[in-house]
Amino acid sequence: MSISSIGKLPRRTRTTLLGVLAMVTALLLAAPPTQADPSAARADASPVRADAPAFELTPLVPAGADHQQRLRAEVEHWTLAKMASVGLNHEDQDATPPPGGWDDLSRPWPRKAGLVSRTAGKFFMEYKNLDNGAVTEAACSGDVVGGANQSVVATAAHCLRVHTPIDVGFGNIVVTNMAFVPGFNGANLPRHTTSTKLPGKDIAPYGVWGVTREWFTDTWSRSADWLLGHDMAAVLVANPDDPRPIAQVTGAQRIGFNQPQRQVDHVFGYPTINERNYYRPGHVPRELQRTFDGRSLMVAQGPTWADPVYYSDVLPGALSPGCSGGAVLQGFDPATGEGLQVGVFSRYDDPGQIIGVLGWQQGPNMSSTHFGDEEQAVYDAAQSASLT
Repeated sequence: MSISSIGKLPRRTRTTLLGVLAMVTALLLAAPPTQADPSAARADASPVRADAPAFELTPLVPAGADHQQRLRAEVEHWTLAKMASVGLNHEDQDATPPPGGWDDLSRPWPRKAGLVSRTAGKFFMEYKNLDNGAVTEAACSGDVVGGANQSVVATAAHCLRVHTPIDVGFGNIVVTNMAFVPGFNGANLPRHTTSTKLPGKDIAPYGVWGVTREWFTDTWSRSADWLLGHDMAAVLVANPDDPRPIAQVTGAQRIGFNQPQRQVDHVFGYPTINERNYYRPGHVPRELQRTFDGRSLMVAQGPTWADPVYYSDVLPGALSPGCSGGAVLQGFDPATGEGLQVGVFSRYDDPGQIIGVLGWQQGPNMSSTHFGDEEQAVYDAAQSASLT
């Protein structure tokens, strides 16, 4: 079990050292996974794969006569003030590069540079704690992928649902409102705005898309706490002001399953906060120090190694929390911005930790869910589903 990059969380929910130590104890005494949590997910009525069925959460915008009205309400919840509060860092300063400039550990991706500048985007989420009713908010990353209904965005399962057996800052939460902004441009988002206006094309160049239906892996439905991996989700999105499916607006990345590992990968996302930024000032040598602000799409790139326990791809990378769910692309062509999506960013990794769970908190490396059979079941369920 671990705390991963669920994005930007309020200060009151940050993990304490006592909580982390309790997590380690829980890991050492962990029992086999229980049955799926009926309060959060239900089995899809027509599972795609009998050996690893996808699980669907209760739709955020269900079918019915008021579908469009509810979709608009979901999208219009995210005013400029809400987006600034959730989507920017806790500091009053923008991102700062290392003294020698950005490097392969992290660098900004140029705006309007190829397909990925349109398909990659930022999620804004509101959650409810199923134990006490508390409401929290966070930001994650995602990517538009191709499919039959042209409406699928891939992300991390923990951006939708977390249920840690002990309360270490996440507890028992499920998403209640979720919007996606492809090509998000936070450079034009005022930091301390109180505006109730909705973002324009300067911030959301391809519009704001509400999440209507959501699936994640069978494993995550049984152990929504990183303990068993398979941290992947696929959601359907729609725009109340545009009848076209999102892939017709932004384009879509190709997606692949059970692809070779130990490749050169690119990880794209919107790193947002620095409390758990391993490369923050004072934590690493000066030449490696950097901060993030949540405003811009960033990329880490390099050769990966395979984690045989979690079937994940591990990359030396310096993207901070907020990039959860960001696309892992193989065979990426910087000239076109196109690649094959083979995973999503899930958590961190620190090989220097004797008990590795401590390194999952921030870590110098990035560990991404590598798409296999369970992830394909999720994708298949989403891309073949009706939009309402």
